[in-house]
Amino acid sequence: MKTFKTLALAALLGLSAAPALAAPDAPAVAAQQAKGEFVTAHVNGLVCDFCAQSIQKVFKKEAAVKGVHVDLDSGEIHISMKPGQSMGDAAIEKLIRKSGYSLTSIERETAE
Repeated sequence: MKTFKTLALAALLGLSAAPALAAPDAPAVAAQQAKGEFVTAHVNGLVCDFCAQSIQKVFKKEAAVKGVHVDLDSGEIHISMKPGQSMGDAAIEKLIRKSGYSLTSIERETAE
């Protein structure tokens, strides 16, 4: 079934079937990189608009970051990465700690 889906995706994208059979995960990886990544960081200590502005300022300086939204009510930082770009958990944690906050967890998903 996976081979059929890969062949269908290859046909849809105008690719030949042979490379799709050789590397069945390649189209999925390419699709993910084209869409970008969406990261949600759960943070302790975000309580005011100044907190949100300081976090946004720090993350917007990063080349891989497309956009940042801080949700004070839930204590979450939503980070949209540029297509084909990513930031490791350690780099995200370092920026959050540098801003004076503590990271509790990170969730990642492919942007749609």
